[in-house]
Amino acid sequence: MTDVSLMPPARSTESDVLAALHARYAVASQGVSIRYAIAEHVQSTAGLDARRVCDFMALDLWPSTGLELHGHEVKTSRSDWLRELRDPSKADAFRRWCDRWWLVVPDMGIIKPAEIPDGWGVMVAPTGGPARVRLAAPRLNPEQWSRPFQAAFARAVQKTSHRALEDMRARGHL
Repeated sequence: MTDVSLMPPARSTESDVLAALHARYAVASQGVSIRYAIAEHVQSTAGLDARRVCDFMALDLWPSTGLELHGHEVKTSRSDWLRELRDPSKADAFRRWCDRWWLVVPDMGIIKPAEIPDGWGVMVAPTGGPARVRLAAPRLNPEQWSRPFQAAFARAVQKTSHRALEDMRARGHL
């Protein structure tokens, strides 16, 4: 029989990290008002020519907290993170619309603090819990959303909404 305590921990998947983001953003006020519209895998445009995908976005729906759009880039391995650093245009395609931009990793061993680009925050997404801020994302100066991006975001929210509602019900928020 194998000693489980000697086995390396299972590697987190993108699905694990997305679940931690759902747990973070599945917030309601006294069970009445959904705070965030959340979307997985948001395309850069609604048309067939979309070339980029943002892993996760959360739009704060409360005017009292600024109606901010948070963009999230998920990285589950060191090599994936290094590829991201070599091609900043991927994040830039979405970051321009966002009030805050986040790198989300299952553990801090994937990144080195000196590698974090200016304007990025960092969240750690443990398996089975909500993503937590390790480095606050600064407030950015976003561009006005284009109509094709609005449609792409709305489509992704629609596709993601059933999961968010299930998560909120499971936590007793609805």
